[in-house]
Amino acid sequence: MTNKTKPLFAAFLVGLLALAAFDASAAVAPYPPEVMMEEATHVVRGEVVALTSKTQKSKVERGLLIARDRIFKITLRLTAVDKGKGAKEGDQLTFEAWQPSTRFPAMPGPQGHQPVPDKGDIVKTYLLYDKKTKTYHPFMPNGIEILQQAKKEK
Repeated sequence: MTNKTKPLFAAFLVGLLALAAFDASAAVAPYPPEVMMEEATHVVRGEVVALTSKTQKSKVERGLLIARDRIFKITLRLTAVDKGKGAKEGDQLTFEAWQPSTRFPAMPGPQGHQPVPDKGDIVKTYLLYDKKTKTYHPFMPNGIEILQQAKKEK
């Protein structure tokens, strides 16, 4: 590199890093149960009867990074409906949760839903219904509360 191109290259790198810094986001703070109860479209309790996951390109993180998320489809057999129209005890309800899978470069940002239950767990979920996609999503990050973990078989 010549003496003239070194300062230009340095300025380019600084500008690139500045752009990346403005795009950075932070982790989401947990919501109090009272706020989730008030704002949720549905609040249900039940047993996890099915759990599937897949890894796909992130819809949350964009910009100058490689980002992949693990998307969970969780199906509950409802034992109680604390809030919400159209759902009743005994129904099955499926909702989606996510967690980051790959981030390069590693940057702070939303960490998805914590925790994600296992099959057989008894959970309480605070859900938001998306009319456009016709899917349920728990509050992030703490819209899923595990009330009782499934007994692990040996």
